[in-house]
Amino acid sequence: MAKKVHVIVNPASGQPQTVLHSLNAVFHPAGVEWDVYITKKSGDARRFAQQAVAAGVDVVAANGGDGTVMEVAHGVMGSQVPMAILPGGTANLVSIELGIPKDMQKAAQVIASDTSMITKVDMGKIGDDYFLLRVGLGIASEKVKLADRGMKDRYGIAAYSIAGAKAMLGAKKAQYRFILDGEVIEEEGVTCIIDNAGNLGRAEFRAAKDISMTDGLLDVILIQDISAKSITTTLSGIAGRDVESSKVFHWQAAKIEIEADPPLDIQIDGELRGQTPITIETIPQAVGVVTPGSRP
Repeated sequence: MAKKVHVIVNPASGQPQTVLHSLNAVFHPAGVEWDVYITKKSGDARRFAQQAVAAGVDVVAANGGDGTVMEVAHGVMGSQVPMAILPGGTANLVSIELGIPKDMQKAAQVIASDTSMITKVDMGKIGDDYFLLRVGLGIASEKVKLADRGMKDRYGIAAYSIAGAKAMLGAKKAQYRFILDGEVIEEEGVTCIIDNAGNLGRAEFRAAKDISMTDGLLDVILIQDISAKSITTTLSGIAGRDVESSKVFHWQAAKIEIEADPPLDIQIDGELRGQTPITIETIPQAVGVVTPGSRP
């Protein structure tokens, strides 16, 4: 059980919550010493996490969305201090992937519990940027542009589905050139996703069954068009069924180089970050995360 916890709160994430009351209701009776730090701008969560590691805390907890989680993960990366997740964002995909409860008090109990474990998860790296979830190009990046703060405040997690549908309407093909652990592959497609985590908002909805945050590999999924066949194949994969298709490709690699003609915008864990060409590498077991001893 963690005795000293540093909680980093992003007040701009998700919907309003009674964070302090919920945490105190769990931590006080458990004898957990805890402090709270509030982020005001991008980069604060990473800086606070680094300061917490230097101060010798047992756990650094992130309360916010996946962007906050990513910053905290970056801050503790390379240290022996694990992070914990107190979901507070719109989608909370990392917590879903790791079986962490969405309810604030139940998530806090994971931190305070003697039965919890530390799961070592991989991270991906592009230049100076790191990610826990995925990188997207084509429709996948256009969706992020369209799902702005106003749309997420109005529709919640459904904002991503609405934005995705709009992005599909204007989808255009690009010619991709991949170098996957040294193997050159050239194909055209309308969208490409490089996954470290597989879930698409619910644990049972996955881009592919064998995507794992702990296998040391990244998964490259290329969809060639938005025909009925491609959509059916993709949805079948999400539902957990294996379907062969010449329109959807799935590869795995530890190092991925991507060029596209025309050059494409990229999104990294929901944030727009430049254009192709890019080189992506996996960092195996980069961060320890406090997870339930058994999935809830």
